Amino acid sequence: MPDFFTAGADLAITLPDAALSAVGSFPVGRADTQHLLLLADDVTVDEVEALALSLDEHAGWVGASRLQVAPGAELQGPWRVDDELRRVLELPDWVCQLMVLDCPPQRAGALPRELAGVDPLTDAFPSAQPTGTELLALTRLRAIARRLAGGIRLAGDPAAPGGRTTPVLVVPDPERSTTLTVYSPVWIVPDGVVALADPVAPGARVLLQPESAQGPTGLAAIPPEELSRLVKTLGEDVLDAAWRAAEQRRHEQAEEEARALAAGTPVEELRDGYGVVADVEETHPDWGGMEIRVQAAEAVPLAVRGESWARGGVIAYQVVWVPLDPADAHREYPPAEVRRARDAAGALIEKVAAALLAGAGGVVVDDDGFLVAL
Repeated sequence: MPDFFTAGADLAITLPDAALSAVGSFPVGRADTQHLLLLADDVTVDEVEALALSLDEHAGWVGASRLQVAPGAELQGPWRVDDELRRVLELPDWVCQLMVLDCPPQRAGALPRELAGVDPLTDAFPSAQPTGTELLALTRLRAIARRLAGGIRLAGDPAAPGGRTTPVLVVPDPERSTTLTVYSPVWIVPDGVVALADPVAPGARVLLQPESAQGPTGLAAIPPEELSRLVKTLGEDVLDAAWRAAEQRRHEQAEEEARALAAGTPVEELRDGYGVVADVEETHPDWGGMEIRVQAAEAVPLAVRGESWARGGVIAYQVVWVPLDPADAHREYPPAEVRRARDAAGALIEKVAAALLAGAGGVVVDDDGFLVAL
């Protein structure tokens, strides 16, 4: 790995726009048309590389100061950020270095009105949402920034027909995602998971029976306007086939239950997973609950695939926060009362994940796919 901060390193020569006006050797002309990864002084490029490698098997250095984060997308740099550059780009005081995302823009339609205000990343592109490789790269940049307590400066939508853009600063909250997943080769029966969780999550109990659905289900539960959109997108034949297949499955299940009842035998239900639930804090019911979702993993993160036991069957023990308002689990900048509930849930989830890891073995991964040490 080269040291990009040695006295003789000239990062600008590796970039096509080095001749643009620059402050402190950084080509400022690129800043408003390309996305930037913002980092504090204590972050090394080795850390950025390690996180990129854990997200994509094709990631890695492809040239001097060029780190591929996905096929067709690479980070270039880093550059030191001095006071003048920080002033010109209107960056926070903690930003001491930056990297440029070199990735062709790929844009789709406008942000739907009902999704505005949900995600700062999508809010930065109200007129044309990133898609394809650009969206993948931005998602990974945000994950890297979250893990390294950094940020991203998004080029955003063009502010005028002339092509000028309105940059948007997004600083992901490192505490936003509370979900942890233990990947293990060991299957633990429901009572075993309860026994492991109960010492740190009093009142943990098995959740095997799903609640009965109230009202219509399946396609009948879809609002008419949404059903119309699906017909246009998928085709009436596809939806009709899906409806007929679901009806056939329900009919067969009803016949099987009727035969079992007539013969006086119990109806057996095959399960490939189960849940264990507990309150985040019994004295604060408004903080919601914690749920352990146990099932065979259909796919495992790249960070787990290197484990020798991952070649066989892998069990996922996903530990999640279930707030009273589901939207609270995904807020980037929640109000103080939600943050308190989330912090309490996060602390509990770490303890539960550590207990599961001790009982089942394996590794722990966060919601972005990075390994976590507990």
